[in-house]
Amino acid sequence: MKWDSLYIEGFGSYLPDARVQAADMVAAGRFEEVEHQKTGQTSAAVSNPDLGESAPDMAVLAGRAALKDSGISTEDVDLLVHAVVLHNGLEAWNCGAYIQNELGIEDCLPIEIRTACAGAIVGMEMIGRWFDGRGKGLVTASDAWREPLFDRWTSDSGLVYGDGAGAAVIGPDPGPFRLLSTSVVSDAHLEQMHRGHDSLAMQVYSTDGPLDLRKRVAGFTEMHSIDEFWSRNSAALSRCAETALGDAATHHGEITRWIVPNFGNVLLRKQCFEPLKIRPDQTLVELGREIGHTGAADPLLGLDLLRRTETLDPGDRIMLTGIGVGFTWGCAVVEYTGHDNSTKG
Repeated sequence: MKWDSLYIEGFGSYLPDARVQAADMVAAGRFEEVEHQKTGQTSAAVSNPDLGESAPDMAVLAGRAALKDSGISTEDVDLLVHAVVLHNGLEAWNCGAYIQNELGIEDCLPIEIRTACAGAIVGMEMIGRWFDGRGKGLVTASDAWREPLFDRWTSDSGLVYGDGAGAAVIGPDPGPFRLLSTSVVSDAHLEQMHRGHDSLAMQVYSTDGPLDLRKRVAGFTEMHSIDEFWSRNSAALSRCAETALGDAATHHGEITRWIVPNFGNVLLRKQCFEPLKIRPDQTLVELGREIGHTGAADPLLGLDLLRRTETLDPGDRIMLTGIGVGFTWGCAVVEYTGHDNSTKG
């Protein structure tokens, strides 16, 4: 989707201060050495609910930072899109409404979406489409990967999960980044990859241990070749990125930085670097090694880190990518405008 006058008017992020070292988890028998080598993970960001770091509250903190960064009034926000992957803490509850209320947004529609780790980019496109590029919305994304529901070190393979949140104000008024294009591609044929043979009869309430995504992948490979997944992923991500580049009238070589999901080294190479034809040094791989995969917040956290730690020149273009189970791929091309009041640090 090409956007003529749509901006990231402001954005923010929240990361817990606490880090758990991967080497300590290996020594404690909590993290397999083979996974340690495969991921290259050094640590993971770990939240503390006693410090007000629940997934919804981290989204509130990131949202508050984004609103402050944009300088807009809460009265200007007409749509809030909250992306979550794992769990917001309560059933039969609208987390989006909680975020809206905590931020003091009086009159707005709160929507929660579960396009998993592509959620932030899907949220950007939703806001643009909702207002036809003429209104303002807030997209938030947050997750906390906690036991007993989830073990950030063993529930999945090829990556380690970290807690955190990101948020962005999307609208027609100039901001730090102009949103040139967004692209979303889906392939429901791969849905079973993260379902396996698990029952849909509310199994989360009867499972003793944390979710086992490795077992679900094994269930998928009983009926499909894993090579089929890699082939479909490569085709879909490539198509998604090419569409975003085309709509943004941008050549592949004009992208200054590629912000990819915070996966482990091997998974990044196979799922992102090879399909996108990019190198690790064109990305923020060090961020992922330090904090882990936060879910849908990865692109926003990466963009915030990039703005605050590296020198950007007006006109620099960055590609944001997100890959969500189901499967959904999202790409967005943004251009740095130079209208940035943030400080480095």
